[in-house]
Amino acid sequence: MAAKTVQSGDDGAVDHHGEVLPPLSKSASRIDIEKIERARRHSSKPGEHPGVVWFYRMMRGLSRMAIRQNFRTIEVTGQEHISKEAGILTVGWHTNGLIDPVSLVVTQPKMFVFGGRHDLITRPIIGPLSSLAGAQPVIRQAELARGGTSSEVASRINSKTMLTLAECIAHGHGTALFPEGTSHEDAKMRRLRTGPMRSVIAANSIAYEKGLPSPHLLPVGLHYRTQWYFRTDAWFEYGEPISLVDAIHPEEDRARLMNGEWVEAPADIVNKLRDEVRNHLTPMTPDASTWDEYRAWHVLGHLRTISTGQKLNSWREEVLAARSVRDDIRNGDGVLTPLQPTAQRIGETLHSAGLDGRSLDSQGLRTPSMAEYLTFIPALLLALLSAPLTLYGSGLMILIAKILGDNTDEGLDARASYHFLASQLGPMIVWPFPIGIFVIVALVGPWGLASLHIALIAILLPIAFHLSNKVAILAWNLYVMFRDARRLNRLRHDSESLVIDKDVTDLLAALK
Repeated sequence: MAAKTVQSGDDGAVDHHGEVLPPLSKSASRIDIEKIERARRHSSKPGEHPGVVWFYRMMRGLSRMAIRQNFRTIEVTGQEHISKEAGILTVGWHTNGLIDPVSLVVTQPKMFVFGGRHDLITRPIIGPLSSLAGAQPVIRQAELARGGTSSEVASRINSKTMLTLAECIAHGHGTALFPEGTSHEDAKMRRLRTGPMRSVIAANSIAYEKGLPSPHLLPVGLHYRTQWYFRTDAWFEYGEPISLVDAIHPEEDRARLMNGEWVEAPADIVNKLRDEVRNHLTPMTPDASTWDEYRAWHVLGHLRTISTGQKLNSWREEVLAARSVRDDIRNGDGVLTPLQPTAQRIGETLHSAGLDGRSLDSQGLRTPSMAEYLTFIPALLLALLSAPLTLYGSGLMILIAKILGDNTDEGLDARASYHFLASQLGPMIVWPFPIGIFVIVALVGPWGLASLHIALIAILLPIAFHLSNKVAILAWNLYVMFRDARRLNRLRHDSESLVIDKDVTDLLAALK
């Protein structure tokens, strides 16, 4: 059966709640049922991970390296809530494409099995890799509503995936599902779909029947300073597990599940658990009407800390300070509420200049230090030092990531996914080309290198490429410090600086 292409633009299609479904990318709009069925890997027995174990572990190692390259700082909290014995379904809001699930894979010890959009296993390059890692396909309502396939076929494919996920969770594996059903750029969660809740209820029922530990439903806050920027800051906040005490199928349905038949849980149980998930997740997101409003809370969080003679020293502290401001305003704080419009004006000005609340001090706009300007010198030296190997070994993958990330039809929230994929897959797919070129040139060239020396250099080149990339990333970090100092200095010499200085002074006076 040839792939069926459905409407991919923003055609106003709605779900059964009357809400507009997200537009489809070109990849999502091409649905090839036979290819989906061929690409899906099946477990040899219930609860066994469907992926190739050694390949999964190799990909997780590459993912860990890529994530460290993509983020400037990474902080993880709440890992004590990750059970060693019980299976885990992690749920979070979804604003950063592939980065969201991969970040959970590399911060948890369990083997993950994923259910993802159908093209995750049918795309070129990434498809076979995802399939080998055990990813399972899902045909979403966004595709079904546009006539991508029949409801019967979608139900068959999705039921297999849901049952595989449930069995794996019941037997102690992990997975991550995002109840919004799509990655997005909003400042608050969208309406939650019920798929993750249905999966974990089934897993809980299977675990109950088999005498296995009850799975954990684990909420996570995924916090990025600017999710589509390379080398941004990240904080992964694991919360306490959500109780599954009453989230179980009736006895007769549990028997059907044990016979390998997918059975939907009662709607009232599913909806109750969905509401609990929303209640747990909402405080762990910005939950703002707009990003401008959220930036205002960050400004007030910085200034409230400055008013105590201290400063915020990490992205996690900034998120918590903004969260505290948000909660106080919603609880009717008589001091903060009238200050929000002024803080929003400051936040918008800073954002337009490529800055944020870290640019403020007790006088208004802070003065950049000489050390920040001087970072340009080591940045330049390190860039020059790393350029030959970095450009030779990784130049192609950097170029590809830049082009694809800047031209994706998946939205800004998918931009960082291409940066990640370049870092993750580059060692496997891109590095063999420059290494092969070196070997060919060394063999036919006039240098007279012995075969043993050529082989040794070829083996060491991946290590050299990796170290060179780390030096290049350090150069970029230092350059960003210099760049931000220049941006701050330009804003200080702009007429807006006087307005900001006065606004900050007024806000600090009100906060004391």
